[in-house]
Amino acid sequence: MCSSYYFDFDGDDRGRLSRVCWFDHIVIKNYSLFGDMRSFDTTFNMNTYKMIFAPFTGIDHHKKCVTLGAGLIRKETDENFVWLFRNFLSAMSNKFPLCIITDKDRGIKAGVKTVFGDKTQHRYCMWHIMKKLPDKIGTTLYRETNFMKELCSCVWAEDIELSEFEEQWCSVISSYGLSDNEWLDTMFDKRASWIPAYFRDLFMGGLMRTTSRSESENSFFGNFMNPNLMLVEFLIMFESAMDAQRWKQSKLIAESKNSFPDLETPHPLEKHPSEF
Repeated sequence: MCSSYYFDFDGDDRGRLSRVCWFDHIVIKNYSLFGDMRSFDTTFNMNTYKMIFAPFTGIDHHKKCVTLGAGLIRKETDENFVWLFRNFLSAMSNKFPLCIITDKDRGIKAGVKTVFGDKTQHRYCMWHIMKKLPDKIGTTLYRETNFMKELCSCVWAEDIELSEFEEQWCSVISSYGLSDNEWLDTMFDKRASWIPAYFRDLFMGGLMRTTSRSESENSFFGNFMNPNLMLVEFLIMFESAMDAQRWKQSKLIAESKNSFPDLETPHPLEKHPSEF
């Protein structure tokens, strides 16, 4: 019913839905405003057909997550990701984002390279990487030592010099006897794709430097959906989620337009150092 509503879908040789994507006029408008940086996640499995839910996420001017469209795919293949990304660009009038943040899935990486090429920088989500750390180093080292605190002190330092980061990383890894850990070696080799210090001059909009973004999106959609939903039920719940997200954004816009700063609260730069 809406002329600006964009969607596409495909079926397999048995006539079953294999992939679908949709972008309404509000999504397209939001992308024009907040589409420089976006995250793409496939960690959701919220329908009875086991199709993978893949939302595109950006950050609005209130530093809140805003959904920039979504898709459902049956399998995480290179072909499906290329199809999904090409449809995304078509819906957005071929406006390439500056950067896209994803997990390290091989199919996603291939899809990003094929569709976005050199016009979009590809970075890995730190939340997904750090979430795997306990399994890679062992729960004892993770829970009973200061390893995580020491590693995070250099991993999350945005203003650290690259030589300082590499020196601190190697020092922490060596002091805890993890120099032979293959996974940590691999992540160090790929450091330019996920460590903030390597792209501090790139506007990230809070997507890379905040571990809670992917986690909050998981939680947000989980409040509306579950793995037992039929496809029609799933789409109804998705619309309910979008209504809730957009109502919250409208509320924040109204509050910012119709309120004034608290003049009794001193500006942070006016505080005495002991008050921080």
